[in-house]
Amino acid sequence: MKVVEVSAGARRDACLAMLCAEVHGREGGLDALVSYAGVRGVWFENEMARLFALVDDAERIHSAALLVLDENARGLNLALWATPTVHRGHDHGIALVSQLSDHGRLQVRITDSSLVSVLRRAGINDWLEAEAQGDQPRELVGMNPAARVGNLAALDAPLRLDRERIKRSFKARPKDFETYKNAFVRDLEHFARHI
Repeated sequence: MKVVEVSAGARRDACLAMLCAEVHGREGGLDALVSYAGVRGVWFENEMARLFALVDDAERIHSAALLVLDENARGLNLALWATPTVHRGHDHGIALVSQLSDHGRLQVRITDSSLVSVLRRAGINDWLEAEAQGDQPRELVGMNPAARVGNLAALDAPLRLDRERIKRSFKARPKDFETYKNAFVRDLEHFARHI
C-alpha cells in the first residue's frame, strides 16, 4: 500500500463524490451535493485543496482524504476522510491519515468524539475543545505534533465552504444545480466501477 495524490480529472472527481457520499451518508442528499460542488467549484479551482488516497499495487483506492489549506496557508486541515465500505475493517483510513500526518502541520475538526481514539492511532494526538458557535455543535480540534499549539487562538483556522451561499446559488441557477447533481451521480458510479 502507498499514499498517492489523486490529480485533477475524472478519478479525482470520482474520489470526491465517494468522500461526500460516505461522510454525509448515501442519503445525505443536498449536504453531500453542496460539499461536492463547493470542493470542485471553489477549492479545487483555486488550488486550496488536495485529494490523497491509499492505493494497492493495482492502484485501487482503499481510503481517501481531502486536505484543505488553513486561512494562512501554513498548514492543512483534514476536511473529508472515508474508506469505501468494501475496504472497511482493515485500518486503511488510519494508515492513510498516519502517513499524511507525518508531512507537515495537520489539524482536524470533528463533532463526533468517538473519532478521537481512531485519530489518535493515526498520529493526531493533541486535542482542544472549541466553544460552540451559534446553533453549531462544539468542535474538537485535533493536531499532529507539527501543528501542536497550546490554545486555539494560536491555531490557524481552516478554510470553510460557504454552504448557504452554495445553496442560494443552486436556487438562483437551477441549471448549475442540475449540472452538479448529474456530475455527482456520474462520479459516484465511476468510483463504484473502478474501486
